[in-house]
Amino acid sequence: MKSETKVIRRISIYLFEHKFLFFLTLFLAFVMTVLSVLVPSAIQKVLDQIFMEGIENLSNFYLGIVIIGSLFLAKEIFNCFRIRVNNKLEQKVILKIRKCLHDKLLKLPVTFYDKRKSGDIASRVVEDVQNVERAILDGTEQGVIAILTLIGVTIMMFIQEPRLAILVFIPLPILMIMAIRYAKISKKNWRAVREASGDLNSLLVEDIQGNRLIHSFNLEKREQERFLKCSQELQKRSLKAMFRWSIQGPSASFTSSLGIIAVVGMGAYLLETDPSFTTGQFFAFLLYANMFYEPVRQLVSINNMIAAGKASGERVFEILDEEVIINDPISVKAFPKSDHSIQFKNVSFSYDSKKSLIHTLDFSLKNGSTTALVGPTGSGKSTLANLVLRYYDVVEGEILIGRTNIKNVSLSELRNNIGIVSQDPFLFDTTIKQNLLLASPNSTDDELILSLKNAKAWNFVNELPLGLETLIGERGVRLSMGEKQRLTLARAILKFPPILILDEATSSVDVETEWEIQKTLDDFIKNRTTLIIAHRLSTIRNADQIIFLNNGKILEKGSHSELISKNGAYAKFYKHQRSYIQTEEIITV
Repeated sequence: MKSETKVIRRISIYLFEHKFLFFLTLFLAFVMTVLSVLVPSAIQKVLDQIFMEGIENLSNFYLGIVIIGSLFLAKEIFNCFRIRVNNKLEQKVILKIRKCLHDKLLKLPVTFYDKRKSGDIASRVVEDVQNVERAILDGTEQGVIAILTLIGVTIMMFIQEPRLAILVFIPLPILMIMAIRYAKISKKNWRAVREASGDLNSLLVEDIQGNRLIHSFNLEKREQERFLKCSQELQKRSLKAMFRWSIQGPSASFTSSLGIIAVVGMGAYLLETDPSFTTGQFFAFLLYANMFYEPVRQLVSINNMIAAGKASGERVFEILDEEVIINDPISVKAFPKSDHSIQFKNVSFSYDSKKSLIHTLDFSLKNGSTTALVGPTGSGKSTLANLVLRYYDVVEGEILIGRTNIKNVSLSELRNNIGIVSQDPFLFDTTIKQNLLLASPNSTDDELILSLKNAKAWNFVNELPLGLETLIGERGVRLSMGEKQRLTLARAILKFPPILILDEATSSVDVETEWEIQKTLDDFIKNRTTLIIAHRLSTIRNADQIIFLNNGKILEKGSHSELISKNGAYAKFYKHQRSYIQTEEIITV
């Protein structure tokens, strides 16, 4: 119960940021409710006049009809304004919550995304926020209207006939017990529905992103079966949640009808035994009794709605409450201006506490030098690059740039001074030009073209009908992997950073293009601290320092010639590479 109250309280914070709209909605709801409550009394007066005086005085009769019609019209006019104001309030709250979620997602570390499915995250931002709005905001508004109606109707019933009013309250304890019991079960069921919906969204994202692989391996049937299984699980959980409501709704209606039956029986008795109790009064009281039970049933329905909203709210606030473990330092130091050497001092790292991936590494990259990390898959090469960028933080030890611990530099300044080209290039769904300008927003077209030429990308860009203005699709889907890799390389060159990380930067280009790019890179990385992660010999051989890693430990360290002469792990790796590649196509002897 404490967690449920917390969800509502936190949503209320967003709600009360728009106090004017919120209280205007309540005011309009109040006026609308008052007008609704006055209708049965107006009908009573018309009926009493007919039964007691007949319709000889037509002017009073018509006046009564006009008053009833005016009450209905005024009520709907206020209702129209209420709906418009409430919709505006809802959309403002949705926008704020989604923005807060998105801002938090941008701050969360890579480890957060490593543990979660992208479809589930998207489901929380879009569907769960919508559910929270529908449940909490609509529920709050409808709940206020229901409570105001109950208060107004209760007052009018006791004014009309206290003996009948007492009978109306008989079913209330049963209805309250039913609502409380259902709420406990309902939230758990709706939470399961939201989780299944997140799983289905994740599968859809996976199928969309991997559609070419699905076609190439004829996996359509397999994915259809997976999708059907996920959809059936969502269907199963949804039916379970709705089954409870299918029982709750009719049960509440039947229970409330017992009160109506009691009122009809007692009202008929009073008509026979009490001359002061009129037919118009009886008819008006029946209308009030129905008006009383309608908000009661509505409150039960809102209870179900809020239970679903609380389940979604918990999923939303799980992200908002996620700890940002990689933050800017309290006391920020400037990024070194001239000394861009990198030093790993007793660095250890693990993705979890069970297994260490990097073991007390000690090595340095001299200012303006090139260091190549070599080793088998899973040896920790890319992890070291991620540590320099502070995608992750070291578990033990420290990483220095110059003499400054990278944890003491602001994240934005650190990453502004490091360029990276990864083996999995990412491009946004916009033009080639806009993707390049991410690195240097004020660059001219001539500067963009020069960076493309240096990355050997200008030829294919220039041949496109729209050139730099070509839209490349989501994740650059309209380009080949090699073309995407060259564009990300051009982006890094355009950034002109003092430190450069090349993580398999030319793994997806052909040998001839790689050789041309390598010649450009040789000039670009000159006097620039560069960390290269590569398997191809052409990008390793000329490095000032080569570090051979295995299982997160340094096995060998030195220049190419030094390591070859040792005839150790690196020499074996080098010979293994040469056995598959003709030497004259890759290196110049």
